[in-house]
This record gives sequence, C-alpha cells and structure tokens, in this order.
Amino acid sequence: MSSFTECIETVAAALEGNSKKFEELDAVAGDGDLGITAGNIAKGLRAGAAGVTGDLKADLMLIGREIAKNAPSTFGTLFATGFIRASAAVTDGDALTNTKLAIAAAYEGIALRGKASLGERTLLDALHPASEALQLASDLTAGLNAAASAARAGVTATASMAPKHGRAGWIGERAQGNEDAGATVIAVAFESLRS
Repeated sequence: MSSFTECIETVAAALEGNSKKFEELDAVAGDGDLGITAGNIAKGLRAGAAGVTGDLKADLMLIGREIAKNAPSTFGTLFATGFIRASAAVTDGDALTNTKLAIAAAYEGIALRGKASLGERTLLDALHPASEALQLASDLTAGLNAAASAARAGVTATASMAPKHGRAGWIGERAQGNEDAGATVIAVAFESLRS
C-alpha cells in the first residue's frame, strides 16, 4: 500500500469511527444522517483507493467519482467535488506542493458548487483555515499538523455563526451554540492525518 492509499484509508477509518458524533451534531439542526453519509464517503474513498494507478490526477478523479457514486447526498457530492477539483490542480510536483494545490482547489470548488462562502457555518469554515495553514508550511508533516489545528479552530468558530444553507438555514436558532457537523467532518479528516 502506498503512502497515498494509506492516507485515504486513515481518513476513511476516521470518518467511520466518528459517524455517531457526526449524527449527533447533524441532528441538532439537520436530519441526523451525516454519520451515514460519512460512512458512505468512506466506502467511496476505499473503492477509489483500490483502483489507484500512481497517476495523481487520475487517482484523485477516480476517488471523487467513487465518493459521488457511494454518497449521493448533498454533503457527499460536495466532498466528491473537492477530490474532483483537486485532480485538476495537482502537478508533477512534490507531495507538499500537491497537497497545497489540492486543498486550495477543493475549497474553491466546494464553495462554487455549494454556492457558499466563508463564515456561513459550512464545511468551508474548517477547510479554508486548513488550506491557509498548509500554504504556510515548509514540510508536509508540519503542514498537515497545522491544517488539523486550524480546521478544528474553524469548527469551534462555527458555533457562533448563523447558518445560511441546508436545513440548518431554515431553523438557524437551533444551530447556534453548536459546532457545524460538516465542518467537523473536515476537521476529523485532517486530524486523522496528524503525526
């Protein structure tokens, strides 16, 4: 197993291992099914990882497509979009450069697809600070560690934000004071890659 597929498996296991937490957070202002979606994303991650070829562009695209197939919900589609957009951004560069490019492209793609902005209590509020932390890194391990901390800080900040999207946008007052479930998924993914 390559380090790339090991990372994919690590994230998949973390998503499955935290599914109950995701369900509980999502039940506050959503429909409580984010744990199921996270499990389906994990299936997509593993299905894609099983077919990797070593061509990073193609591998990220394959993983994105497998996530879309296995987790056809709104959140699953946004997660898949991140991988698909990342596939277009990576180069023949080193792992740190490609991670920076991939996460920045994922953020931009998800924001565009979801028609959301930073500060609207979405997964972007964890992904953006993670991307910013990565951009400042001089090595991959330090970058992933910083990204995990930044993503978690972004999750914490969502508790004071008013939701504007999805079911939480309809019943925003219930969401206030609680961390966003989607942002938490992103933080858990980065935290699983922390060394």
